[in-house]
Amino acid sequence: MKLTRFVVVLLALSLFLTLALPATLQPVMAQAVKAPLALPSLADVLFDSHLLPMSIISAPVITVSVESAASGADYACTLVSQKPKDWTKMQRRHIFDATWTVRNTGKKNWGQNGVDFKYISGTKMHTYDDAYDLAKDVGAGQTITLIVDMISPKEKGYYTAVWGLFTGKKSFCKVSITINVNR
Repeated sequence: MKLTRFVVVLLALSLFLTLALPATLQPVMAQAVKAPLALPSLADVLFDSHLLPMSIISAPVITVSVESAASGADYACTLVSQKPKDWTKMQRRHIFDATWTVRNTGKKNWGQNGVDFKYISGTKMHTYDDAYDLAKDVGAGQTITLIVDMISPKEKGYYTAVWGLFTGKKSFCKVSITINVNR
């Protein structure tokens, strides 16, 4: 929930700053944000950009990723896929499976009995246990699909649940699901 609010506030603030600041300040702000790819802005695609003020053309770049241990670590992961996707709209009390496929990008194998998948924080949408053993051993470079039975809350709103892979009490890979209950 905090991440959701943070992203919404960040988007609102960046939109306000982009539209409210004079065009003379825009180049200073643009230098602070390094875009990973040189893609045309929405204004460039939809309009002839030389007719628009600079404040409409520039836009911030926001990246969201899975939290994992540093590259080269004994235990680390990369998110390969997630179902349902974040921000999926659902009815109240809808039963669904949260499914994450993660790749072991660490040096060590994830043992079936040595690594656990646990609920960490957020809305408790899961319908069974807070922790599970892995269904199989996962070697370096291999993937595993993690499935949690869930039910959407009965009130409208945005809900997030955070889960993670643990060795003992130490988390090395966190994944999350955010849904929009709107009916």
